[in-house]
Amino acid sequence: MKARLMWVCVLAMAVSGVAGAQNPGTSPGNPALPYIPSLDLNSMDKTADPCVNFYQYSCGGWKKNNPIPADQTSWSVYGKLYQDNLAFLRDILEQESADKPGRTAVEQKIGDFYAACMDEASVDKQGLAPVRGYLDTVSKLKDTKEIAAAVAQLQLVYGRSVLFAGGSTQDPDDSEKIIAELDQGGLGLPDRDYYTKDDAKSKETQEKYVQHVQKVFELMGEDAATAKKHAETVMRMETSLAKASMTRVDRRNPYNLKHKMKVA
Repeated sequence: MKARLMWVCVLAMAVSGVAGAQNPGTSPGNPALPYIPSLDLNSMDKTADPCVNFYQYSCGGWKKNNPIPADQTSWSVYGKLYQDNLAFLRDILEQESADKPGRTAVEQKIGDFYAACMDEASVDKQGLAPVRGYLDTVSKLKDTKEIAAAVAQLQLVYGRSVLFAGGSTQDPDDSEKIIAELDQGGLGLPDRDYYTKDDAKSKETQEKYVQHVQKVFELMGEDAATAKKHAETVMRMETSLAKASMTRVDRRNPYNLKHKMKVA
């Protein structure tokens, strides 16, 4: 057991070295090195007895020098590597987004796409113009028979669930076939239980969700009173959808989900 733990810690320290290499800097153990060595002695806690607590002995220094960040629930060399890699990728995007000569066609596409996404001033200036057509599609509905076509159009545009989820899936009765699938969906909160539970914490979550939706309507240009009214309507609609949805427990039974129909 101790031998296995030792190799886990050695691997962890090696990964820590890779993470350091992704984000070059000076090594705490040797200022002359532009990276953290794979076996970083500063990651160890030599005050601990390895025969009593080998984990503390091998990794205690790293834990001390790398407290859990305020925006994370946990932290490890793998979490640090992930964050360092994100920073590394962002640096590439920022370099390619600069309008400079010599960029390849691929670099220009990547850079221009990133620059457009980060240009918040232009996005704010356009306001609702880019989605006005889709909003008009909804506002011009005259009866329930037109809802299906509108939902289908919005599904194609946004690629996500609108009232329900749609897509393709494996035929549960034939492994050689892929079939169309419709499933419950269209909720803003993570699960149906967020809408149906009435304990204090659930009620608080529901209230904050309505406030969030109200803020979205206000950002769309509505006054506070109108935005609040529309947010409450959204909540009533989603609560109705939630009550008509199966629980996660019910969905564990595959036969509860299988209702195959012909196209007609």
